Amino acid sequence: MELNFFPINFEFKEYQISKVSYSEDKLLELREKYNHSHSFFRNGDKLFISNKDGDDSIKLGDIETVNVYDDFKITSSLIKHLFFRTFKERFPSFKPIDFYPFRFFSRQEKDDVIYKVLPDDLRNKIAYKKLIEFQLRLFEIDGKSQFGFIINIRRNWIFTKSCFELNEEGFNLIDIEVLRSEIFSGLENVLAPNEEFIGVIKSIEENIALVDTNEGVVKVSLKELFIRKNKSNIEKYLIFKLSESKSKEVFEIIERKRSEIYNANKLSKEINNIANFMFSEKAFSESSKQPILFQNKDGFCFTVGKSLKKESNSMNLRVPTFIFDYAGTKTKNNYPDSGLNDFGPYDSVNFDIKTPNVLCICHKDIRGSFTSFLANLIDGLPTSKYFKKGFKKKYDLHNVNLLIDEVTSYKFESYNSIIRSELDLKPDLAIIEIPNEFRDLEDAHNPYYGIKAKLLSLEIPVQFITTSKVKVHNEYILNSIALQLYAKIGGTPWVLPSNRSVDRELIIGIGNSWIRTNAYKGAEQKRIVGITTFMSSDGQYLLGDKVKDVEYDDYFEELLQSLENSFERLKLEQGWSKGDTVRLIFHIFKPIKNIEFEVVSSLIKSFEDFNIQFAFVTIGKKHPYKLFDRNERGVPISYNNKQLKGESIPNRGTNIFLDSTTCLVQMLGAKELKMQSHGMSNPIQIKIHMPTGNIEDKELDKLLFTDLNYIVQQIYSFTYLSWRSFFTRRKTSVNVIFGFNFKIVRKNEKG
Repeated sequence: MELNFFPINFEFKEYQISKVSYSEDKLLELREKYNHSHSFFRNGDKLFISNKDGDDSIKLGDIETVNVYDDFKITSSLIKHLFFRTFKERFPSFKPIDFYPFRFFSRQEKDDVIYKVLPDDLRNKIAYKKLIEFQLRLFEIDGKSQFGFIINIRRNWIFTKSCFELNEEGFNLIDIEVLRSEIFSGLENVLAPNEEFIGVIKSIEENIALVDTNEGVVKVSLKELFIRKNKSNIEKYLIFKLSESKSKEVFEIIERKRSEIYNANKLSKEINNIANFMFSEKAFSESSKQPILFQNKDGFCFTVGKSLKKESNSMNLRVPTFIFDYAGTKTKNNYPDSGLNDFGPYDSVNFDIKTPNVLCICHKDIRGSFTSFLANLIDGLPTSKYFKKGFKKKYDLHNVNLLIDEVTSYKFESYNSIIRSELDLKPDLAIIEIPNEFRDLEDAHNPYYGIKAKLLSLEIPVQFITTSKVKVHNEYILNSIALQLYAKIGGTPWVLPSNRSVDRELIIGIGNSWIRTNAYKGAEQKRIVGITTFMSSDGQYLLGDKVKDVEYDDYFEELLQSLENSFERLKLEQGWSKGDTVRLIFHIFKPIKNIEFEVVSSLIKSFEDFNIQFAFVTIGKKHPYKLFDRNERGVPISYNNKQLKGESIPNRGTNIFLDSTTCLVQMLGAKELKMQSHGMSNPIQIKIHMPTGNIEDKELDKLLFTDLNYIVQQIYSFTYLSWRSFFTRRKTSVNVIFGFNFKIVRKNEKG
C-alpha cells in the first residue's frame, strides 16, 4: 500500500536559528531591509530568522538551539520557507498561487486538456490545467516522528482575460459574478495575484463597474476584475467568442478525459514524477540523479524522498453480520437485500404502521408515468431478481393507501396548496415528483427546500423522485427507494450485532453547518450545530428526541444538558447497575478544546454510580491523503465486459494508521466504483482527539477511551447502516446516520 507522502530526511536532531523579540514594527523593519534574502516567522513572543542567501557577516539576532521534533512548529515554518525560496531559485519565472498550501499550475502543453481545441489567441488565456499542491505533515509512524510532504494533483480553470478586455470585446458583463484581483506589495514577482469573490456587476460606466457586494454597491475598475472561473461563466464567454458548438466541444473533451485524469494508476505515477522533479536533480550523467539539498546559511538543511511512502501499518476490517429478527437467529453475512427477501425487516413483528397512508404529488403532464412508477414500486416487477415482491410484500406491510394529487406548475405554492388540503388524511409519508432542473437552482429560490421544510414542520417524511426516474426506472432504483421509504416511516430494515462486551456503550452524533447569506467576500455567516439522538453499538436509536439545532456558541451547553437528561432516562430504560462501565463515543464535527474535555469530564464524574469512559472522534473527507495499491489490476466494468475499472484503487476497508490516534480508511474500492470516469475517492480520516498541552484535570486521562482499532472497526460497520441504498458505494461515512439538513431547518424557521 502506498500513501502520497514523501518523507523529509534530517541528519541532525538539533539546529541553531536566530531570533529576536517579536513586534509588528520589528517584523516590518526586517522585511523591508532583508526580505530578498531572509525569511521571518513568528512563534509565540519570538520572531525567528532564516538566512537563505544573505551576507554571513550580518547578525540579526541571538542564536537559539532548538530540537527538530520537540520544537516542531518552528521546524515546520522553517521547512516551508526554505522549500518556497528554493523553488523560486530553481524556477524564477514560475508564480505560485499560494505560499501554503504551496500550489502552482503546470506549464506543459499536455497538462492543459483543452489546449488543442482552442484557437491560438485563446490558448493559455483560457485553460483547464493541472494544479500541483504540496502540504507539510508531521506523522508519528511506529513510534517515530516523521516530517514529509503530501503531494496532490487536481484540475482547475485558468482565465486570464480581465473584465476590461472582455468589455472591449463586447462581451455582456451585466449580472456576471466577478473576482477582484490584488497584488500584495513586495510580492509582485513572487506570488500570483490574490483573487477574492466580491459580487455581481450591475452596471458599467466608463470602464468602472458598479458591483453589488456585501458592503453595498462599490465602484471597481474593470482592469481589477475577472469573471468567476466556473463552468457557467466560461461557457457564456466561449459561446460569445467562438460558437455554441465549439463551447460544447470544449466541455465534452473535459468530460471524455475524466477517466484518464482521475485514473488512480496514472495519478500515482504523475505524483511520483512530480516528486522526482521537485526533490532531485541530475548528477554527473543524464541517467543518475541526486537529492536536492534544501538549505540555508545557518546550517539547517534537509532532503526529501522521491517515492510514494509504502505503508503496512493496518488492521483487518470485518464486514458485519446483518440481523433480521430480535432473537438474532435470522442473519446474512454479506448482502442485506437477500436477508430482506428471505426474512423481511428486523422489526416486522412489532412495527405498527402496517398500512401507511401515502400522499403522492406529480405534475399533471406525467400522471400516467407517475402512476406506473407507483404501481411498480408498491407491487414490484414480476420478472425482477431483486424487486419481485415490491415495497408492500418485501417489508411485510398489509397495504399501502395512495392519495394521488396533481400540480399544474413546479412552484412551491402549487405543492403547498395540496399539502395543506390533504392534512386530514394524516399521511405517514409523501412521495413527490420534482423536475431535474431543481438541482441547478440556488438554495434560496429552490422549491425543494420549501416543500421539505413544510413537510418537516408537519412531521411528514418525504421521498422526492425526479421526473427522469419516474419515466425511466429499473429494479435497482425501485429497490433503493423502497428501502428508504421503510426507514423514513420509522422501520428498521436490519441491525448489526452488538459488540460482545461487558461494557455498555452509547454513540452520540453532533453535526454542524455554516449558514451564509451568499458566497461573496464579507458575507454574514453563522455556524449551526445539530445534536442528534443517541445510538447503541448495533445501530439502533435509543432515544426518540428530535434533533435540536443551536447556535455554535450555545452548542456545548446544549450538549451537556442533553447528556444529563439522556443519562437519567437510559439508566432506567436499560437497567444500568451500580458499577457498570459505560462508554461514550462522540462523533463530532471539530477538534475539541481542553476546556470541553474538562467540562464533559466534570459531568461524567457527577454520575458516581458508573465507571464512564469517553472519546471524541472526528470523521473527515477533507484532507490531502490518497492511498494507492499497485497490485490492484481493476475489475470488469460490467458482466461479460473485459474492460477494467479501478486499477490501483485499494479495496473497500483498506486502511493505514498514521499514528496512535489517526487512521485512513478507503470506503470506495474498485468494486464500488460506478463508472471509470468517477476515478478514485479519498479515504476517510478517523481521528480520536486528545487534550493538548497542560490540562488542569489530572484524572482526565483515566476517563479517555483510546482504542483506535475498536473505533475504526465500529465506524466501518456503521457504514452499512445508511439505509439509503443496498450498495456500499453510497455509504462513505457514518455521518450519514447522524446527518442533519440545516438548510431545511432554516427554511422552516422562516416559514
